[in-house]
Amino acid sequence: AYNTAGELISVPRERDGYMSELNKAEFGAIQVAKVDTYKGLIFATWDNFAPTLLDYLGEATWYMDTLLDRVDSGTSVIEGVTKWVIKCN
Repeated sequence: AYNTAGELISVPRERDGYMSELNKAEFGAIQVAKVDTYKGLIFATWDNFAPTLLDYLGEATWYMDTLLDRVDSGTSVIEGVTKWVIKCN
């Protein structure tokens, strides 16, 4: 988790995964070069020379529109968890 200044302040299972040796000061958030939105989705890139979002998405916008514009009231996110249990090795 990051605070509003972009500093890393918490890592899940830090003690177990990093043996308490993670220097959080080295892993702050990096400011992005460009931010844009499409149909309420937020996209960001660190590349100053990246194409515009619409150019990058290209023909994929047709599929996104089909999914995201299904009803006039917009898309709703329903909370909850979906879990699958698969017997495998």
